[in-house]
Amino acid sequence: MKPPMLNTAYKQVQTRNEYGDYTSTSEVALPCHFRFITEQVSADTNEQIQSDAMAWFEPDSGIERKDILKIEGEFFRVERVIKARRLRETAVQFIKVELLKYGVIS
Repeated sequence: MKPPMLNTAYKQVQTRNEYGDYTSTSEVALPCHFRFITEQVSADTNEQIQSDAMAWFEPDSGIERKDILKIEGEFFRVERVIKARRLRETAVQFIKVELLKYGVIS
């Protein structure tokens, strides 16, 4: 069952300035379902880290790993993307992402 998309996440479109720092140039609003839920996540180097939140998106939202999202005034980095499908079907019903808190973006 797909969760209700009652929140809005703002996907940050970033570029690098002349000093090599990331700056947010624009935001794309995406409907989502957001919760502060912690869970253990395996990182790239097989280390275990704890996610700070989870969010659910429409299948065509374009969310990918390492995207930066602003939800409820806080920044998060997408650490893991899970595509939910019904049994014996190939169509994606929704996308679940595990999020880590991220520093402020200028």
